[in-house]
Amino acid sequence: PFLNESLALERNIVTTDSIRGTTARSIWREGAERVGGDLNVEVQPVGMYTLFKHTLGRVATAGPSGTGNHYVHDIYPSGSLPEGLRLEIGRSGVAGGTFNYRGCKVNQLALNCSVGEPLTATFSFLGKDEVTSQADPTTASSISSLNPLTFDEGVITVDGTTQEVAGFSLTINNNLIEDKGALGSRYRVAIPRSGFRDVTGNLNLEFDDLGMYNKYTGGTETALKLKFTSDDLIGVGSQAHVLEIDCPRIVFTGTTPAVSGPDLIYHDMPFVALY
Repeated sequence: PFLNESLALERNIVTTDSIRGTTARSIWREGAERVGGDLNVEVQPVGMYTLFKHTLGRVATAGPSGTGNHYVHDIYPSGSLPEGLRLEIGRSGVAGGTFNYRGCKVNQLALNCSVGEPLTATFSFLGKDEVTSQADPTTASSISSLNPLTFDEGVITVDGTTQEVAGFSLTINNNLIEDKGALGSRYRVAIPRSGFRDVTGNLNLEFDDLGMYNKYTGGTETALKLKFTSDDLIGVGSQAHVLEIDCPRIVFTGTTPAVSGPDLIYHDMPFVALY
């Protein structure tokens, strides 16, 4: 299940600036082709494994075990990302409206959740090419019928202490090179990294004491953990679907809470995850 998508082909042309005694441009040829865009989803208890793996890079799986024969997938950052994904989009639902985006990698993932809302994820892709087909779109062998993870199923702890948080965001930026090309090809020849992986986020909290604020002013390294426990159980057992995000070393980067009116004072605490 998804909310919306914006994957697209950007195709340029190359014209000449040579002077030929006329104001018209008459000579051109095909230029570089670039593929990319976003996929916006509500995070499901199942079905997100592949996208998260391609965002971070490395997976260790244990199981099946326990009630319901459940698996545990630990997804870690790695120096290199997996081989490219192929994304198929059936835009018309019938033959002639099937688009394939090949060689895609996840450049950025943005997770967001606030009171009254489901946990959402936006995956931003860079890819090699777009191929259209007259064939029918692939029929899904299975698609999640579970409820998405929602705000009331989530718990945030900072240094092991539960915090009352009104909103949360986390962004993983792989900083991939968008325009690596080579003479003789219109397509991207590779999508490597161009810098460090940046992981940043923000907590929106009610200001009621100096406990969290002092972690900012004191420059204190902090451990942050976000855990969603679904109301849906695995199989016929008693084990619930769980998504846990672990940032063992973060540093808050501000800001100071300010009074903007007679309402409760809420303030943002942006952070950088170091590991």
